[in-house]
Amino acid sequence: MRGDGVPKLKPEELESRRKEIIDAARTCFLRNGFHRTTTDEICREASITPGGLYHYFGGKDEIIAAVIQDTASEMVGRFRALMDSAGDIRQAFADISSLFIETMHDPNMDNLVRLDIETWAEGLKNAKLYEISKESWGMRRELMEHFVKRGAREGIYSMPDVDARGLSCLLVATLLGMRIGKVLLKDDFDLNGAIAAMFLVHSGRLTTELPDLNGIIAPVTGESTVPAAARRAS
Repeated sequence: MRGDGVPKLKPEELESRRKEIIDAARTCFLRNGFHRTTTDEICREASITPGGLYHYFGGKDEIIAAVIQDTASEMVGRFRALMDSAGDIRQAFADISSLFIETMHDPNMDNLVRLDIETWAEGLKNAKLYEISKESWGMRRELMEHFVKRGAREGIYSMPDVDARGLSCLLVATLLGMRIGKVLLKDDFDLNGAIAAMFLVHSGRLTTELPDLNGIIAPVTGESTVPAAARRAS
């Protein structure tokens, strides 16, 4: 909190009011982008005075950071709740898949992606914003890694030593690519087809026989990672 005139509120009331400001700021950012949004607009949206706003945040940069962190926490929380409430990993996979499809078709998704792109671009110049954005996506990746590890334990993946971190990185990259493709390519991007193809790839149903990749990638089977040509030469 900022200043000496902080309202005499209980901690939970202060946190609730802070969340209201974050939600109001997110509404403004989604509408106008964070560069064109002023603190006065945020105050009007949150029904708070500028002086009151600065009791909670030191400036617009802190508000932007809070919106990024809150958005990531909300999404991770929704997915984690589904994982924890599911009876087994297969039900969790089905529930998370349904939420993913619902989220990708959400009309507000495009505005969220535009805000992400603006954040990433600004992060190239602002080290603090970059770290906050990186951390927010790290939360998503860590949740996916947790899901993959649980899936390996409960038999949803055929390889017990599946590279959970590598697969979670691929899933995050795929998610980002689909979000951006939907915004940039518009009608040329077949969202439903892309989602269907992603699940087919993930389940291994597109390829009847994999080529020999030994020496191209490090296999997760624990076999030799030395390129075939080098092994023959030796």
